[in-house]
Formats: sequence, structure tokens, C-alpha cells
Amino acid sequence: MKLSFADIQQAKSRLSPLVEKTKVTLSSHFSQKLSLNLFFKWESDQKIKSFKIRGALNKILSLTEKEKAQGLIAASAGNHAQGVALAASHLKIKARVVMMEKASQVKVEACKKLGAEVILKGKNYDESYSYAQSIKGNSIFIHPFADPQIIAGQGTVGIEIFEDLPKIHSVVVSVGGGGLLSGVSLALKSLNPSVKIYGVVWEETSDFCRKFNRVEKGKSCLCQKNISPKTVKSGLTDGIAVKQSHPQMLDLCSPHVEGIACVSEEEIAKCIIELKDREQEVVEGSGAAGLAGLLKHYKTWELGRNCCVVISGANIDPTVLSQIIKSCNPS
Repeated sequence: MKLSFADIQQAKSRLSPLVEKTKVTLSSHFSQKLSLNLFFKWESDQKIKSFKIRGALNKILSLTEKEKAQGLIAASAGNHAQGVALAASHLKIKARVVMMEKASQVKVEACKKLGAEVILKGKNYDESYSYAQSIKGNSIFIHPFADPQIIAGQGTVGIEIFEDLPKIHSVVVSVGGGGLLSGVSLALKSLNPSVKIYGVVWEETSDFCRKFNRVEKGKSCLCQKNISPKTVKSGLTDGIAVKQSHPQMLDLCSPHVEGIACVSEEEIAKCIIELKDREQEVVEGSGAAGLAGLLKHYKTWELGRNCCVVISGANIDPTVLSQIIKSCNPS
């Protein structure tokens, strides 16, 4: 898979009239806690409350009229499905989205309201992906991460970070399939080669982290072994629950990423509560994962004075949020 910074710049021009440039804010609470300037990039402010609209819209806008007429199909835990559904609605294209059987009801209903046909199939993303491939027929499959146009769209997040924070020293990004990490790291390294990029995965799907370490010997892969996590609530980490890493994504990330770390559901849940209490922002598990990794490893990562964490999404099911609050604040 080939991708250049020029592809990301082209995506930026294509998306600017249609996609929100999300805010960057300095957190006084977390800055004091970590003894550095910590900024948040709020992709949770997008119309679908996730960065996923960037890649999906960039990909679909790049299709020919003949391809658009064939209809679209996607597999997703939910946020990519919403991105595809919104883009398809905007362009008046028929779309089907395959989501996990236990997908967040918030994400399911959002896709339906946007006019997409929702198919619930599979216990995890990988099973939903396989089913989508089996029924796609002549429809154009919109991959959630392993596609140059998808990655270029996600990479526009990196350009925006640099525009607002030209003196940024480090950036932390949550990782599912690796599309956001690939795009952001390529964009930022192209604009400032000295910036340090770190990824954070959920420990139950840490294949990306382990394989990253094999590809890039000498770079840090901080995965725990013999993990027995305390499950907070099924669905908390659905946005980054990709069990099998894609080799091309590893190849794209490896030249630009300094390290990848694993975090538990419990650590993510605590960050969701702390963001809610201190920043007055409600985010989903994948949105809080980057911060969880930073809080866990900031003493060992080379962060510099100015660090930015991408808050990737806010589509958390109210029942999941309620369970997290009860878990972290037992009566």
C-alpha cells in the first residue's frame, strides 16, 4: 500500500468544506498532573462524534460515478459505519453496514437514522468483516482502515494538530486497525520529523503492538503478559477491538511511530470518568484509550514539553457509561 503526504494534503482540500476542523484545548488539570503542557484534539466534536467521517468521506468522494451506483458496504464496530452512512446520505448512495451483534445501540440507531441498512452479524469486528465480504456482491467495500484514501482522510487530523500546535513535541493516538495512527504519524512526521508519535491499544487485542515490535526492533512495545483484566462492561472498547492486525498497516506505521503500549478496560474506564469530571466531556472507550496509555507510560515515553492526545470518539452507550460510573464509584 502506497501513501504520501501529498495524498493527505489532497484529502485536506477535499474535506475542508465538509468536515469540522475540531478544537484543540489545553488541559490545566492533566498538564499539572503530568508536569507538561497536555493538549486534547477533540475529534469527538465531529458530526458523528468520531474522526471516522474523515476517512469514509474521503474514500467515497474518490469513487467514480459507476462505483457509487453499485452501492456501498462496510464492516464496523460502529463509528466507521456511521461515517459511511453519513457520507452515503450526503451523496445519495445506497449503503449497507455490518456491525457486531452486540454493537452499541447508540451507533446502530445513528446509522439507521442516516438511511443505511444495518446488519448485525458477528461476535467481533473480524467476524463482521468476514460476513460483509461474503455478501458484498457488486457493492463497493469501504474498508475501515486498510485503504490509502481512508488513511489519507484520517491523516488530516495530523495536519490540523500541526496548524494549531506548530511547536508540538509528541502526539498520542488510540489504535484499532491503525488507520488513524498511520495517517496522523505520516502527516506530522512530514511536517516536523522530530515529533514523537505513540499508539495505544486495548490489551485484549494487542496483536498490533506485538507485531509492531517484531517489525521495528529496538522500538518500545509495552504489552503485558498473562493478562487477567477486570472487565468493566462488554462494549467499552468496541471502537478499537480489532484482533488481527493488518501487515500493511504495520508497514505504514513502523517508520513513523516511536512506541505502542497496551491498556486495560479498567484503565480506560478510569480515564472516561476523569475526563468527565475534569474536562466536562463524555467520551467512549476508544476515545479515552490514548489518555490511558499516556497516564500509564508518561514517565518512560519521550514526550517533550508539549504533548497532544487525540480524543477519537464520544459514541458511548448510556448503559455502558452508567456501568463505568458504578464500577469506578462503588456505593
